[in-house]
Amino acid sequence: MKILPTSFCISFSSKKSFKKKFQRCSYSGELFEKHNSRTIEHIIPLSKGGKNEYSNYLVVKKSWNEKRSSIPLDEFIKENPEVAENIVRTVNAMEGKTIEGINWSDEVKKTLFKAIGYNIF
Repeated sequence: MKILPTSFCISFSSKKSFKKKFQRCSYSGELFEKHNSRTIEHIIPLSKGGKNEYSNYLVVKKSWNEKRSSIPLDEFIKENPEVAENIVRTVNAMEGKTIEGINWSDEVKKTLFKAIGYNIF
């Protein structure tokens, strides 16, 4: 049996708590109508080497998660330019808030830069 590194061991309840911190979809900017419409989106997909950790997470509506699938974020933004503006709003709204001891907005900015190759802030 393969043992996953600690970055892959964020518990279900921690992810659920993380999702509740977001009131709007990080891609569309729309308010979440109900809790179960929220899902964690990996900025850098796991299939492309992304990690299962908070600094690689955005919270989006399930329909947007399915729409993006594993398309690289820079390509997805080119096809959906409004996504960049909404990500900026989401990250700025979380400025200074810590999640599991990390400053989420600072760390996610680093991941976004790595994913798209330029600074959107």
